[in-house]
Amino acid sequence: MRAQIIRRITMILLTAILLFGLVIHASALDDTYRFDELGMSIKFPKNDYVITLNTPRGDEVFDKVKLDFDETMTAFKAANIYLRAYDPEMVYQISMTINKSDDTAAINNYADLTSAERKSLIDAVQSDGSVSSAVEVKRNGNIFIDSARETTVDGETIYINQCNTVINGMQIDLTLQKTAEQITGEETKALSNAANSLSFDHVRRNTGPVFDWWRLLLWVLILAALAIAISVIYRHHNAAKKRKLEERRSLRRKAAEAPEESEPAHAEEKEPMTFEESLGYKDDEEFAERAHADEMAGYDIKVRETDPNKGIAYFEDEGSSIDDGTDYFDTYFKEPTEQRPWYRRLGSAIATYVKMAANRIRRFFKNLFKKKR
Repeated sequence: MRAQIIRRITMILLTAILLFGLVIHASALDDTYRFDELGMSIKFPKNDYVITLNTPRGDEVFDKVKLDFDETMTAFKAANIYLRAYDPEMVYQISMTINKSDDTAAINNYADLTSAERKSLIDAVQSDGSVSSAVEVKRNGNIFIDSARETTVDGETIYINQCNTVINGMQIDLTLQKTAEQITGEETKALSNAANSLSFDHVRRNTGPVFDWWRLLLWVLILAALAIAISVIYRHHNAAKKRKLEERRSLRRKAAEAPEESEPAHAEEKEPMTFEESLGYKDDEEFAERAHADEMAGYDIKVRETDPNKGIAYFEDEGSSIDDGTDYFDTYFKEPTEQRPWYRRLGSAIATYVKMAANRIRRFFKNLFKKKR
């Protein structure tokens, strides 16, 4: 029993070692070609002859494929070819071209398109009379359009298979080209393996509008600053208003407590105080301005009784009375106001409070600059 268990454990360990060796061997069969400026890489078999834009002058690969360095680089740059791989028998070649334009930037990624939009791209490819087939293929989360076609140059037939995609706003074409003979299944697999090996540092996807948390934070800070400023202005104005109110009340109390002096019979009769003067306003214009502002705000306060000699007024507002001549808003009316439609009252109130807020802000900064001086 123990020997059987040992044999099983041994078989498991040998299998694991064998699989690990196969993985290492498989990974060693390919060379990785890196393009840092594009943030991408691609793999090709070690036996392939591969030339890239980064291949240095004097590399032995140019002798093996019998190409001139300067001519090759000039052709690569003219056609936006970043890499070309030749099989060991020099039967076929695979080229990788990369192009950028406003159209590819707008697409960004084939995976961002709808199925209907990708279908229209496939139909556009198939509209070329030389194309025999075009299909959509998904590789590592990326969408490719694989197509096959053939063309004739100088009486010689050229067979072409292509894997086309757009990733990160770049149009990438992997094109396998072979002369005189049909492309075999193994050769098609080599092209597909190259497309499968495409790797990107970061794949940018347009998955919908991105919520900008920094912009939200900026708006929160702006609104908070405005709220603090309005609060400071309101408190400053309220404090000044309360001081004025207390001064008026103090003057009225002193006037009420002061003994009445008898005037000589021959003295001229003093002109009685106006209602505005009894309330502490310096003239009719100041009273009218405040009364109009409060009327525009929609208050409906009626004067019930006044006593100009004592500077005391009695008011009535929907059944409630205020005996000291002032209410919280310091509001006075000579006549009952007309009941207006709600929308007029609302518009008047908004206009009045906007004007009042502007005046408060102006006064606040005016006083602030005065203090600094």
